[in-house]
Amino acid sequence: MDKLIKQALDEYFSDFKDYHLIILIAFTVVIALIQIIQSILVSRKIERFKNELKKSEIRFSKYNQLQVESLSKIYPLLTDLYTRTSIIKSEITTASPEKNQTITENWGRVFNQVFGTFSKERYILPKEIKSRFSSILQNLIKMNRYINLEKDFSSLFATFQDGEVEFMGNHADRTSISSELDKLNKKDLISKTIKDINELREAIEDYFEKIE
Repeated sequence: MDKLIKQALDEYFSDFKDYHLIILIAFTVVIALIQIIQSILVSRKIERFKNELKKSEIRFSKYNQLQVESLSKIYPLLTDLYTRTSIIKSEITTASPEKNQTITENWGRVFNQVFGTFSKERYILPKEIKSRFSSILQNLIKMNRYINLEKDFSSLFATFQDGEVEFMGNHADRTSISSELDKLNKKDLISKTIKDINELREAIEDYFEKIE
């Protein structure tokens, strides 16, 4: 009887061990499959992240490139305007009417180039540069008005061969232009314009230094 019981128990536990082994193997396979699937999913996520990062870098690089190109157009124009404003400051009160006509026309031409280029390139400009230009724009427009008045006033006079300057225009125009010019603080206006232009140039220089 004991022998039969022992035999039955051995057979039972033998079947249990086999069943347990099958479960263990199945569990191991499932865990391995889960790990493989997780690894594949993580790899795909990393790959997507790399692709998005690469796209972002390309977009950022292109954006910076456009900013550099834009500021490279603007900086020489500002330098030209700075030089011509300095000429206005030193020569406007002593030059002949004809020379005043030339230097005021040159200033106006460059101002229009600066204003036009800033307007066209505004969408891509760095925020600091855009904000600084906006803050000095009203003064530049006022300076432009002053330059136009000086040009109109000079056109009323002519220099003859003996060096004498004579009035050749309309007295009403002379009175009107003189009145407007007297209302302007010309010296401070010119000095402030030079300062504004130079600070804007320095802001652009700082931008290029930061991206080196």
